[in-house]
Order: sequence, then C-alpha cells, then structure tokens
Amino acid sequence: MITAKITQSTKSLSKTLSCALLILSPLVSTASVPQKWQINPQKTKVNFEVSYLKKSMIKGMFNKVEGTINYDENKPQNTTVNFTVYTDSVDTDLKPRDYFIRRKELLNTQQYPTIKFASSGAKLKNPREGNITGKFNALGQSKPMTVKVVLTDVYTQSKTQPSALKFKATAMVNRHDFGVTAFPGIFGTTIPIIITGELIPAK
Repeated sequence: MITAKITQSTKSLSKTLSCALLILSPLVSTASVPQKWQINPQKTKVNFEVSYLKKSMIKGMFNKVEGTINYDENKPQNTTVNFTVYTDSVDTDLKPRDYFIRRKELLNTQQYPTIKFASSGAKLKNPREGNITGKFNALGQSKPMTVKVVLTDVYTQSKTQPSALKFKATAMVNRHDFGVTAFPGIFGTTIPIIITGELIPAK
C-alpha cells in the first residue's frame, strides 16, 4: 500500500515536471486553460552584488517585489511572466549606503520607482530548467534579457493551502546599458541578479 502510494506520487511529480515550463506548471489541475501564479513576496528575495573599489563586493537585495505568471499547458510557448521590483526597497544592510544608491546618478528611485521584466518567450532545457527571454525595463530604458530559471522544489504547504513552487532565477545586468555610468572607479559594471522565491496560485 505504501509502495503504491510512493510510486503514484513519484509518477505524478514526474508528470508535473515533464510537462512544466520551468516554474510554470500547475501541480494538481489538468484543465487546458491558462493558469495564473503569483509571487509570494514574503518568501521571495531579489539579491544582487556589485564590485566595490575593484577588490570587494557589496551585496544587497530588494525587499519589495511582486509578479505573476500565466501558463497554458497546451501552449507553453504562450507563457507570460511579469515581474516588478520597487527600487526604493533596496537594502544593503547599511542605511547611508542605501541612500547613496538611491541617488539620481545610480538607481534614481525618485524618478524611476520600479524595475520590470516582461517576458516574450520561453525555452525548456530539461524538465527542471530553461530560459525565459523578454524585456528588462529600468531607468526609462528597455533592453533584451535572458533569465535562467530553475525549479528547485514542489511541495504542499498544508491540507488547507494549495501546492507551491520554489524557484531560482538568475540574470546579468550591465549598468552602462541603462545610462548608469557614474562612479566607474568605485562600482563595477556588470551586476548579477539572483531571485530565489516561491510561487503560489493567484487568487
């Protein structure tokens, strides 16, 4: 009996991952309609790091994020991803430095309160990872971006809550592409972005 249940669960998970487009697969529904997931902001972190004086690294994160994903299992190529980061929520664990980064020459948070990513396509590498292409919008400019996404876990939160998906997404940003050329001898040019988080079914 226990073996049968384990086998059934394994097949169910395998089927989910195989038909999934990265983090975009429904776990329990097989309906051929678009399915919408939303970022769980309490369990999602947008981390970054930038070289400082060419010999050390400044690590930080954005504390306020939101996003949605629409997925049609019959037409995964029509998947859409929208992600928003609120720039004023930047946090490097040092308040004076956060204020400095918010200034006009860098994030310019007063004029540009958000950074956004909107997908235009997706390509699966294997059942657990792939690339999502789209436009990265920051400081009034829009540039193409490829985001590598990996499904790291699938789990049920509780008997009363639906299943959730854990994921990791990585991308690289060249700040010069967005006109941020200030302080070249202080801050590095290429900034890796790492998003780790959780998706839950949208209400």
